[in-house]
Amino acid sequence: MKKVVDIYIPLDAREAPCREVMAVAKPQIEQLKKVIKGLGWQAHVLNPQKPVSSVAEGLQVIRKAKGKRFINFLPGWAYPDFTVSPMWQLPSETPKLLLGSAIPDFPGAVGLLAAASGTEQVGIRTSRLFVEEFEDHDSYAEALKAFLSSGKYAPRYPKTIDVPVKEANRKKAKKVKQQLAGMVYGTVGPRSMEMWNKISEADFLKYFGIAKLGFDGLRLAKMAEKIPVARAKKAFDFLVAHKMRLDLGTNPATQLTKDMVLFQMKVYCAMLDLKKEFGLNFAGVQDQLDWIEHYPATDLTLGLLNNRLRPEGDGTTFVTATEADDGAALTMQILKLLTGGKPAGFNDLRYWQADKMLYWFVNSGALAPYFAYGRDDSLEGAWSERQTPMYFKAGGGTSSVVVRKPGVVTWARISYRDHKLYLCGGRGKTDIPSEEEWLERTARCSRDWPQWYIKLCGRIELKVNTNHPMTVFGDYLADLKALAQELGIPFECYDFMTPAEIQ
Repeated sequence: MKKVVDIYIPLDAREAPCREVMAVAKPQIEQLKKVIKGLGWQAHVLNPQKPVSSVAEGLQVIRKAKGKRFINFLPGWAYPDFTVSPMWQLPSETPKLLLGSAIPDFPGAVGLLAAASGTEQVGIRTSRLFVEEFEDHDSYAEALKAFLSSGKYAPRYPKTIDVPVKEANRKKAKKVKQQLAGMVYGTVGPRSMEMWNKISEADFLKYFGIAKLGFDGLRLAKMAEKIPVARAKKAFDFLVAHKMRLDLGTNPATQLTKDMVLFQMKVYCAMLDLKKEFGLNFAGVQDQLDWIEHYPATDLTLGLLNNRLRPEGDGTTFVTATEADDGAALTMQILKLLTGGKPAGFNDLRYWQADKMLYWFVNSGALAPYFAYGRDDSLEGAWSERQTPMYFKAGGGTSSVVVRKPGVVTWARISYRDHKLYLCGGRGKTDIPSEEEWLERTARCSRDWPQWYIKLCGRIELKVNTNHPMTVFGDYLADLKALAQELGIPFECYDFMTPAEIQ
């Protein structure tokens, strides 16, 4: 009897991204099948003609799985619940591998990490493997061999460092816990792109003492439509006066127009009004997918809200996470409090060079302009251009920067495992590229989006169960550990060296 491994391919709900990604993915799959055959197994592709594009479709396709091993191949960004709910239907004893395409062209690695957020949350155990050069069989054959033969693949991970907690850290943690209690968090819209990044009202209250309010995206849209043009124009002029570059054109199909930015400023003002009306301390906004099908994206709005220098500002940030990511918003708020009010960064873990421990943190635009140079008196170094037409039909601009402030960085994330919250974190140092290096790095990796390059102290892609690690300048790892202890949730550090040891 032949040894069969099932291959399942989920992707996007949108036809255009699926078409573009699958043109590249099909040759990758053929190379993958050759490696599997060489290892004495037969590859059974469950959906060879097209990727899974809905949960319902995934639940149908997964019924074809009959193999002794299961590979979920993520060649690009894939809606996480196209993975989680279908994979829940598989026998628990079937060994499962998440295999992500790590080429910089498409965020397959992001898709894998987002899927892992859900599989880990509900207790589906998986191995994970990232492949960039599919033609180079030797680069991943041994990993596949380990998975196929033993049912597991787990590359050796160095011993992680101890994070000592001092009394000063405990004192700060107690203060932050007290500050969190009684706060109000507002989320606009349901989960974004069927991601597993929501936290229940019960857990917000139980662990943090925070009240969670939910708002339909229609409320925000209608509030934005009622904002006077003069108010939006004043916010627009604020950006120009403080040296944010707006790459404007006249063709809305391919360029950022002034009307798009003015609408984004209306949304910005509407978020301030929502904050005031409901006493919100921090927020999350869905944006994708419902909103961007009809309105300019909210990324520029969110990047500005996360900045201290902003229109109608009071010198503080209003933490707002994109993609209605509750875990991200909560982590950002925690980092803001631990740092005494510094802006917190929203990121995707997009790409990396493991041999250099160099990581690309790239997202569609919720990163504050502050992160360009660490300045609170100017928006210089930040720009806005039209979001990619393939994904963002109605356009809208980004809040883009290349992070050029040197020094230590702390990343963190509130996540779930087996239905229970935990906090993980680590550190690194900003890697500041020359203009030539930046152009080279972004040649195939979303140049229109903010980019933060960090040399990390650990191989976090092998450990973290989210595509969204949050960041701040400075070393706050011991504070995070102390806060986790104060909250009564587990803390995990993935660093195996210190920032001082980074080359």
